[in-house]
Amino acid sequence: MYNVDKEKENFFSFIPRSIERLIYTTLVGIIVGIITDFFFIEEIKIQGIFKRDKDDKKLLKNNITNLFKDIKMRNISFIIIVSILLMISAIYLLCFNYVYPYSQIEWIKSSISIIIIMQVLSFLRCLFETCLRFLSFITKSEKIYKIAKLLD
Repeated sequence: MYNVDKEKENFFSFIPRSIERLIYTTLVGIIVGIITDFFFIEEIKIQGIFKRDKDDKKLLKNNITNLFKDIKMRNISFIIIVSILLMISAIYLLCFNYVYPYSQIEWIKSSISIIIIMQVLSFLRCLFETCLRFLSFITKSEKIYKIAKLLD
């Protein structure tokens, strides 16, 4: 395959053209993470119910029941929204590949490389956070531990 400049196309020649897509993918990933966090109940909320209502069993049961109803509604709405987004994405991809049939290979290579890069970056973030926590335990520094908690 040859590109526009009539230079020989190799496997990694798509990388300079994919940097913008990597930035967009990162931004979309952050936005999706924020939306996902909105749909799911935090562990702190559950712990708060148990701490606050541990003496009154009837109130505890009522609050847990309400929490489960809330969780069920959030899960159902999350599934509906994700299904709609998947259908829109599939239609977009089908239309794009129909209009630009010769860019399919580059999109596949680009998508696989972006997925690998995102996974490696996620692993490095977790490794960095773990190293900070380990360092905070060794030095008995609460400040380093709080910095590691900020990365969570």
